Amino acid sequence: MNCLLFQRILAIVGLGVILGAADSWIRPTTISLLPQSSSSNTTSTTNAASPAPPAEAKAAPQSEFSRSSQANPPAAPSPLGLMIDVKAAKELFDTGVVFLDARIDEEFKAGHVPQAFQLTSAMFNTPAADDAMKALDPAQPIVIYCGGGDCDASKNLAILLQGAGYTRIHIFEAGFPAWEKAGHPIEKVSK
Repeated sequence: MNCLLFQRILAIVGLGVILGAADSWIRPTTISLLPQSSSSNTTSTTNAASPAPPAEAKAAPQSEFSRSSQANPPAAPSPLGLMIDVKAAKELFDTGVVFLDARIDEEFKAGHVPQAFQLTSAMFNTPAADDAMKALDPAQPIVIYCGGGDCDASKNLAILLQGAGYTRIHIFEAGFPAWEKAGHPIEKVSK
């Protein structure tokens, strides 16, 4: 009697696994970026007429990721959408916003936005990422970029950062190639 009951339980569990797998195959789970806020949009423009951020806005903590030329960078222009263009990226760079490069080592070493920190999705659960997470302020703006075009590395990293509580993420959609093409400064890692 116990054997028959056990077989029925296994059959029900097996059927559930098969149905779950079929459902996942038909309707795959998708993870998507969350909008910044109700006032933000997903365009890649800035609004010059928008009000300045409040004077009491908290400055980013000093860290290895802060620009050495500006101890307390001002808050990002508001409102910016999740996806930004090269002009908005340069404006944020000029205000001292932290940039994260989501590209692989070879690409990062060949050239990157000055003082950008390399953080890939693969590095996210490593001790290097833990250090970055402690140094970054979740309430301060962060710009993430990769190779642009079909590259989804910046979007994947943004999803992970949103899950970790980062709320002011901007993805520089055109990525490093557009930055370089615009003639903006770059750094290379010497071998």
